Amino acid sequence: MIEFVRSRHVDATPERIWPFVDDLTAWPRWFIEAERADLVSGQGAGRRQRMFGHARGKTTEIESVVTAYEPPNRLRWHHEAERVDGTLGAVVFAKDATAEVTIQPDGVGSLVTYRLLAEPGSLRNTFMLRVLAPRPIGRSFERSLERLAALAEGVAAAS
Repeated sequence: MIEFVRSRHVDATPERIWPFVDDLTAWPRWFIEAERADLVSGQGAGRRQRMFGHARGKTTEIESVVTAYEPPNRLRWHHEAERVDGTLGAVVFAKDATAEVTIQPDGVGSLVTYRLLAEPGSLRNTFMLRVLAPRPIGRSFERSLERLAALAEGVAAAS
């Protein structure tokens, strides 16, 4: 399993941050990779969702199911199917992937962590994940957390 993780302090409580993480329609406002996110079915743990975007110049779609739902501190989802340009294929170069956002109070705000765990499943994917992917994935996570902070801190400042 290969782990990608980034954290950022946000000047807002977990309760202020959580709605942006929980609400799929808000994902495109902060998550760099999301152009659209749709609820397929359910709520909380077991919720099925679909995210659309672009990667490496191609359209992407990730179907996932929420495996941990702990408001306002943790949302974890497991990739059930990935498509690239409409064909089944690995968006994150893995045979299996799980992502999560955790939000922990840290005294004067919150520490928000975005984590992706990827099981490569092949030598090619291992090379991609260990050599080529860390920098772009890290930048994506950092920019996403920066945008999430701006949204949550803006809400906090307006209150």
